[in-house]
Amino acid sequence: MRPHVVEHPLSLEQLASAARECRLLAAAGTLAEWIGTGRPVTTRGVLKPAAAVEACDLLGIELPTRKPRSALDIGPLMMVWAAASAAGFIEVDRGRVTTGLALRQWTAGTSEDVVAIWTRCAAEALGLAGSTDPADLDFLVLLATLHERDGAATMDELGENLFPDDDALHCSCPDCMPGSPRRLLSDDVDFLDSTEDIEDLVAALSEFGIAVLRGESAELTPLGRWFTDFLFRQSAPTADADAATMVHTVAPLPDPVIALMSRPWLSARTSAAAARELIATGEATSGQERLTALTLARECGPDAAPAWREWAAKDGFGAHARVWLAEQDDSEPADTDLAWITADTLDVLLRSLPPELPAELLSAAIQAQAGAEIGRVLPLLAGSGPPAAPRLVELLTSSPVDALAELGGLLPGMSLDTPAPADRPVSPARSGRSAARYQIKVQLRGVAKPPVWRRLEVPADLSLDRLHDVIQAAMGWYDCHLHVFSDGWTEYGRPDPELGHRDERGVRLSQILTGVDDKIRYTYDFGDGWEHDITLEKILPAGSEVTSAVCTAGRGACPPEDCGGTWGYQELKATLADPKAHEHDTMVEWLNLASGDNFDPHEFSTVDVNRRLSPSV
Repeated sequence: MRPHVVEHPLSLEQLASAARECRLLAAAGTLAEWIGTGRPVTTRGVLKPAAAVEACDLLGIELPTRKPRSALDIGPLMMVWAAASAAGFIEVDRGRVTTGLALRQWTAGTSEDVVAIWTRCAAEALGLAGSTDPADLDFLVLLATLHERDGAATMDELGENLFPDDDALHCSCPDCMPGSPRRLLSDDVDFLDSTEDIEDLVAALSEFGIAVLRGESAELTPLGRWFTDFLFRQSAPTADADAATMVHTVAPLPDPVIALMSRPWLSARTSAAAARELIATGEATSGQERLTALTLARECGPDAAPAWREWAAKDGFGAHARVWLAEQDDSEPADTDLAWITADTLDVLLRSLPPELPAELLSAAIQAQAGAEIGRVLPLLAGSGPPAAPRLVELLTSSPVDALAELGGLLPGMSLDTPAPADRPVSPARSGRSAARYQIKVQLRGVAKPPVWRRLEVPADLSLDRLHDVIQAAMGWYDCHLHVFSDGWTEYGRPDPELGHRDERGVRLSQILTGVDDKIRYTYDFGDGWEHDITLEKILPAGSEVTSAVCTAGRGACPPEDCGGTWGYQELKATLADPKAHEHDTMVEWLNLASGDNFDPHEFSTVDVNRRLSPSV
């Protein structure tokens, strides 16, 4: 989307001049000019190590070593590379990187071209281009807070929105009900928890010339003020949009951004008219959009009372209105209305779960959110009117709470420590297993002469995301690529809606390897496709004082990153061993070796592996 510049203190020419002063894009332009007519790249589409070192020298990037294994290991270089790619300054195709057409527009194009390139690059690099990932949305929250506070805010003020307090836990509105998707999301977002984290966000914005740190405050630059105006005013739903369209647009966004982007729509209506449309939209929609509509209606304030009174006379969904009115009178809502809202909210949660989820896990999800309140909730639900109530009662009474352990991959925000009701104790066998240790063997598939494997002792209750860290350190990988675990039925990985993996953070090793000789698969780098077999060899007794991961044996060196998978590695070994091979010198240079003789595929040391493992668990 090409930004439309209107009614701003800076002219289009001044905006373009400020955009060209952006440090990151200036470096990206320098990198693109150096690339020129083209340079070779690795199978992962980045500069080869020797070229990466040359590029770092050009850009003034200090390197801890002159022999990096991959450009992907050089964070500052990859930041510039990503910006150059997002801006269109470089294009990667068929094993080469060349200068993109946008570089000429950046250096010699119109002011409108420059502003459009800068906006596209900043939005993509900062995750502002349609992302709903909680980690990316932190930038939106920070920018919204600065925009709301006239361009400047203290660290404490920023923290209020980035680290919301627990006051909402005591509210009865649908967004704050236990089990609501918004609560599940906010409970899980623990990416930021300190002033240093906020400073890191501001530092990232400063790379694009959007904001700066001044003492204990952050401030928008003139370019940043224009950018936030473009994000939050010019891109907001129009005042004449219908409520359903407005809610659909803002529902995926963080609360502070919803409040900001819904304001033009709300300001164009009286409080009662806005609430009336929003409540009607809430009844007609479902899931997060229903919760957003009702939350915005609640924020219309006391003047919206006529709209709420109209809905209070209606059965069913009118419970939301009757509870709101009770709150205004500081009176106790009727139990039947609270039961209706509870059922409505739990039904939203139920609809948000994957349709293929087994019945016992559906039960565990609902039980997790009801928690110790099951005894109070059940009688109310049994007598409430929502169509979902009978199904919810069945789910609340039919399945062991032990199934909660399986839910980590589906609902990352759900606490796996929710206490079980007194008549449903957690399995003693599970508790005993959590203190045990596993002896596992991790073997790289398809690699021979020599084979590559590691024998490890790890805690049985190690979560899969920590097991990933252990495997990376033990094998010698650099954690530059995506990964996934598979037990033959389900895939576990980092939460990503496009990949569809169950969240590995809530799944323990003891849940999927339960007996000796059980196996799971671990795949690293979906391009090269490095597959590892993980086999449970022994279940060691509890009581060991060693709580970290330990490597007790192994064989073979880890293949180089980005070498093309098992076949590429086989070819690489043959090429390095033959000085007359066509690509011998290229491969020696790529690996930063003095000669092919310096590469030893048999190299392995438990001492080196355990040194790398020491911080992994």
